[in-house]
Amino acid sequence: MKKEEILEKSRSENKDEREEIVRDKSMRWTLVAMAALSAVFAYIRGTKGESVMDLAVVVCGSVGVSFLYRYFWTRKKECLFWGITSACAAVFALVRFCTGH
Repeated sequence: MKKEEILEKSRSENKDEREEIVRDKSMRWTLVAMAALSAVFAYIRGTKGESVMDLAVVVCGSVGVSFLYRYFWTRKKECLFWGITSACAAVFALVRFCTGH
């Protein structure tokens, strides 16, 4: 392929790498904020004697999905490990929540 053809093909794809990077970083900050806010609410609910398992399901499930998605695109073993670990924690918390703990 000639240089001009490559440039034309790149322009026609209409992808902006900067936008993709910003979107990826925003998703990471979203996960961090969700985990931090859930920790605050879990603490408040825990001091009142209320169950916090629903918050654990949301956080662990979201983190697990994020890591598994990254694994399927990158095939990095640590993403698979953390994805499975987080998903298992989410299932455990869901069972505890459904059984009234």
